[in-house]
Amino acid sequence: MKATKIILCFFILQVMIFSEPKQLNKVVYYNYNYRGFTDKLKFGMEIHKVKGYCGTSDFMKECSGLLQVLDPKYANGTEKNMQSAIKLDIDLSNFKAKKYGNITFDNDYLHFNSESDIVLGNSQKESIKKIRKMLMIHDMIKNITTDEEIIEVDDGPSSMTGTIHIKKDFSTYIIIKTPELSYYTPMYIIDYENVNKAIWNLEYKGKNFDELYQNLKQFIAENKDKNGKIPIEKYDKFMEKEIYNANFYPELNREILKLNDELGYNFFLE
Repeated sequence: MKATKIILCFFILQVMIFSEPKQLNKVVYYNYNYRGFTDKLKFGMEIHKVKGYCGTSDFMKECSGLLQVLDPKYANGTEKNMQSAIKLDIDLSNFKAKKYGNITFDNDYLHFNSESDIVLGNSQKESIKKIRKMLMIHDMIKNITTDEEIIEVDDGPSSMTGTIHIKKDFSTYIIIKTPELSYYTPMYIIDYENVNKAIWNLEYKGKNFDELYQNLKQFIAENKDKNGKIPIEKYDKFMEKEIYNANFYPELNREILKLNDELGYNFFLE
C-alpha cells in the first residue's frame, strides 16, 4: 500500500510538472499611429524608418500607410534591444534636424522618448532638396484623373460580402512626408529590404526636375476636360515618355536609399 502511494504521488508530480503552462516567446506589433502620422504635413520634412509589417491587399498592392510597428519590448533574437522606429524632423528653411527614437507604447499609442539634434552635411541637404522636388512631381501624377472606364470585376464571395484579405508584408520601411504630398495617404513609402536592386543600374534619362514639374503642370492644364479628366491615351503617352522611359521612379527610390546611407548612424535601427 505504501509503495502504491509513493508511485501514485510520483505520477501526480510528473503530471503537475509537465502540465504546467509555459510562457512562449511572443512578438507584439502595434499600429504606427502616433498623433498626426496620417495627417498632411504642414511644414518641413519627416523621414521615418519603421520595422514591422504593412497591410496590403489585392486592391492595394503597395504599402500606403497601414503600418504595424514591432514593440521592442517583445523583440527576440537578433532584434532584441534594437529600436524599431526612428523619426527625423527637418526644417527645410535652415536644414536643422532632430532625431526621435526609443519608442514605447501606452494604451496602444506610440511615444518617442528620446530627442537629439543632428547635423546634416551638404550632400545630405542636396539629396533632401532633390527628393522634395521629385515628390512634388509624384504627387501631381497621383492626383491626375483620366477618362479611363473602370470595370468592376466580381471576384466571388469576398466581393459580395465586402471581405478584404489583408496580407502582412514584414520588412523595414522608409516613409517620407512633405507638405506637398496631398494624395491619400500623404506620404511616400518604400520597402527598404525589398527594393529592386536593378535601380542601381538604371540611369535617369529625363528632364531636370524643375522643367519636368512645369511640363507636367502644363500638360494637365492643356488636356483636362470640363470634369478635370485627361484622355487616357494622352496620359499614357506622357507617362511613358517623361516618367517610365526616363526611369523617374528608380531615380527617386535610389536617391532615398542614398540619403539613408548618408545619414549613417543617425538613421540606424539599433
